[in-house]
Amino acid sequence: MIAQEAPKKEPDLSHSPKAKIEKSAAEDSAEATNDPAEVAEYLADLLEGAKTMATDNGMVFLAYLIQVAVEEARIQAAAPKDSHY
Repeated sequence: MIAQEAPKKEPDLSHSPKAKIEKSAAEDSAEATNDPAEVAEYLADLLEGAKTMATDNGMVFLAYLIQVAVEEARIQAAAPKDSHY
């Protein structure tokens, strides 16, 4: 008798950390305004968290690149509304 392979079950990703992060980000962005300065500040805050994760996991160069993005987001947040920096 040949053993049959059990059907593969798709993993439930709704409870994974990634799913929770994506859901949280989507909920937060729904509350966001269309003000570019506020969006830039929000992105800077998100990136700060990503930089911490990268640093904590030994991803030095990635943390550096994310820090560059944080600085750019802060510049965008401080730019005048009619500026096309």
